[in-house]
Amino acid sequence: MFGKDLVRLKDLRCGVTGMIYQDLKKLTIDEYLTSQVCSKCSTRTLEKVSHVVGFSVLACTACHTLWQRD
Repeated sequence: MFGKDLVRLKDLRCGVTGMIYQDLKKLTIDEYLTSQVCSKCSTRTLEKVSHVVGFSVLACTACHTLWQRD
């Protein structure tokens, strides 16, 4: 049948994709300070950047990485 290959199945995932999905569902993330901690060096040294156009652009002063956080 035409177009039936794009049907998504909720809750029924098979194979490797299903195993990864089940493992990710068990993962819990502490949301405290997640937008203020650098994901690269895990320090709380993010500061707002004024010379970059965009909303919520932060720079890490430890590893000099730019982050766009919502």
